[in-house]
Amino acid sequence: MTNIYASFDVFPSSKGSATHIKEMVSELSTHGEQLKLLCLRGNNKLPAVQQYKNITIKRYYSEERLNYLDKAALFSEEIFLEVEKFKAQEGIAHFRDIWSGMGILAHKQFKSVFEVNALTSIELPYRYPHLTEDFILKLKALEQKCLTNTDVIITPSQTTKEFLITNYTINPNKIEVIQNGAHIPNHFKKPEDAPENYIIYFGALQAWQGIDILIKAMTFLIDFTDLKLLICSSVKDKATKPLRKLVEKLELNDRVIFKSKLKREELYNYIHYAKLSIAPLKACDRNIIQGASPLKILEAMACQTTVVASDLPIVREIISSEEALLFEPNRELDLARCIRYLLDSPEERKLIASRAFEKLKNNFTWTLQLKKLRKVYQRLKINHE
Repeated sequence: MTNIYASFDVFPSSKGSATHIKEMVSELSTHGEQLKLLCLRGNNKLPAVQQYKNITIKRYYSEERLNYLDKAALFSEEIFLEVEKFKAQEGIAHFRDIWSGMGILAHKQFKSVFEVNALTSIELPYRYPHLTEDFILKLKALEQKCLTNTDVIITPSQTTKEFLITNYTINPNKIEVIQNGAHIPNHFKKPEDAPENYIIYFGALQAWQGIDILIKAMTFLIDFTDLKLLICSSVKDKATKPLRKLVEKLELNDRVIFKSKLKREELYNYIHYAKLSIAPLKACDRNIIQGASPLKILEAMACQTTVVASDLPIVREIISSEEALLFEPNRELDLARCIRYLLDSPEERKLIASRAFEKLKNNFTWTLQLKKLRKVYQRLKINHE
């Protein structure tokens, strides 16, 4: 039995998507003799084909050679051709996006799982703001086709599930909510260059993350003379250029430190020794309507660092005001107020972090989340037999 996991993402990488792929693949690889992981190559530093235990990773295309749509169309074709090689076999095909799905769903011998973390019709306009409405409607049609023809849909939040039910024609019974998780680090060591007194943002730099709100909030905390903001981005350093311009404009050059693409263990050390971890998600369609399950919140909880986050439904699916301090989204003054309160209240800060850590251990470890995924796979195999 050969299983397939396909994703229009680079793997491995420092992005949250790679964390998610790693966990899902670790579980799917236990449900068959071999697993084919089909993904993007990103650059020539990663091998085109790689073997790890019973997992064969096959990567397509280097990052700079094709535009997005050319790469997406060719990727779908490559997925189709790769799956075609196993047409005499049965298995589970798990995919994360429409480009992977279109290549997989033409093969009926595989039971399929569509993992909807984000929808291309919502995410792509943030990257390419001049897309036409006609093009976005075509994306939605492809999404509907994948949602209709897959056997199971899994989503990371109740908000996303409700969005799918409301905006697409779907049988709600085939949607499973499996939230993101985190591993609890065994130990921590303070990085030598870590500031004495700092707060942290870590993750991607898309507009919906609200990092500009956090930088602006720092202007209201100038009286904390030694306070630094550490921004640890999961993307290349050149992607920080717009944020660096904002920092310079606000005269915060000596208050904001940028780091890029840290290794996971190193990042966890920076998180643990921060006074606060900030998740300043914006109130926008991507966060409010589509939904998500913010890894940055879960990983901060696992690192026993106090969280300050936007008060959004996707955040409250993970933590309440008992386990974090929640601020009004898009409001830098309210964010600064919350940061100020917790910096001035070390005992309260410790108590909140302790509650969050307990909640994570009881509800949001990857071990617990993958048990839910295991049940989905087992049910598919039983029905297939």
